[in-house]
Amino acid sequence: MKRILPIVCTLVFCCTALNGQDYMVPELASALREDLVRVGGNLYPYSHGDLTETPAPRGYKPFYISHYGRHGSRHTWGREAYDLLFDVFGKADSLGILNDKGRAAWEESKQIFETWNGMDGRLSPRGVEEHKAIAHRMVKRYPAVFRGEPHIRANSSTVQRSLVSMAAFTSAMAADRPKARWSFDSGEKIMEYIGDTGHATPDVTELRNTLKMRKWDFQADSCQVIGRMFTDSLAASALVPSIKKFIRALLHVATISRCWDVEDYILPEMSFELLYQAYSYDAHRTFAKYGNAAEISRDRLASAHLLVDDIVAKADEAIAGGEYAVDLRFGHDFPLHLLVAYLGVEGPGSKLQFDEVDKYWWQWRELCMASNLQMIFYRNKAGHVLVKFLYQEQERMLRELESFSGPYYDWETVRANIEGFRR
Repeated sequence: MKRILPIVCTLVFCCTALNGQDYMVPELASALREDLVRVGGNLYPYSHGDLTETPAPRGYKPFYISHYGRHGSRHTWGREAYDLLFDVFGKADSLGILNDKGRAAWEESKQIFETWNGMDGRLSPRGVEEHKAIAHRMVKRYPAVFRGEPHIRANSSTVQRSLVSMAAFTSAMAADRPKARWSFDSGEKIMEYIGDTGHATPDVTELRNTLKMRKWDFQADSCQVIGRMFTDSLAASALVPSIKKFIRALLHVATISRCWDVEDYILPEMSFELLYQAYSYDAHRTFAKYGNAAEISRDRLASAHLLVDDIVAKADEAIAGGEYAVDLRFGHDFPLHLLVAYLGVEGPGSKLQFDEVDKYWWQWRELCMASNLQMIFYRNKAGHVLVKFLYQEQERMLRELESFSGPYYDWETVRANIEGFRR
């Protein structure tokens, strides 16, 4: 019987793998294989884009920056996954059926559990450094904005990971510009716009129902992961109360490992078919709820107007001669995703058919930890204002909107586009 189970498992896995290849987008599959931690999607640590600067049109100088940043790398939630893994690995070890790969997975789980330390969503040291680095680059790229004694306003979500991200970002900026003056705030009223994700609409629910029809094929991995981590597949299977929960627990640990600079040994032992499915399912779920899906009415995006209103009002204030040179906002991934979809920022906010997500919208790239939108405002001596959009610190264009020159847009054109979109 001990020999029969591995043989059956191998046959099931191979058949599933052969049949499962058809739905994969080759470019996405290649990118995931290149770094399996990308399977975690929006759990992936920050990676900035191309920092190349297109020279501003002649006579235009930067004078104001409006920013929204997601908190940096963090932890996940709860201890249920760890309890399950520790129970299975511990019993397997006592039976002498845990191999070296299983021990490596057990040790990785212990390390990640220790970093959690009972604090859900806890910002990691890596998350702190991500925000410090972004701040240093902002000051270096746009020194004119930070000349003299700039007054900088920083508002944050009330959630710990965002507050600590704000502290990291602003402390780094203060080190570069010690004469800067600061205003800080956080609270329920600020949460109303900084955490705004609008309201769901019936078409969002319909897309989510479509997504529910896509099932993860846990059977595709059950044999591989058990066969690779244990010396006796039959005995190990008896220790696992639910292969579905066991695999979810492994993913829970492995996909957050990079955020804590812990080396991952788990993902390479899981079937790539399941990893692709897990990633794709979550990416589609996020895009259905907060992205610029072609199947969803404009009302869905327009409902999340509070954050856009704050950006427009503060930009107009700065243009009119207000005291603030920089507005910094520290929040979360889903409000940011809805914001760039609302504004039509190419890449993260691209308008796509739901079935195009795997091909064009890669979640670890578009919504990774510390993702950020920077709007850099320029003005000439005549008072004409342009704005450039950076996402992940890379210049981006706006969907179907004519620019003034290259990535530089007339602010009044952008403003009118926002108002028109709302109508």
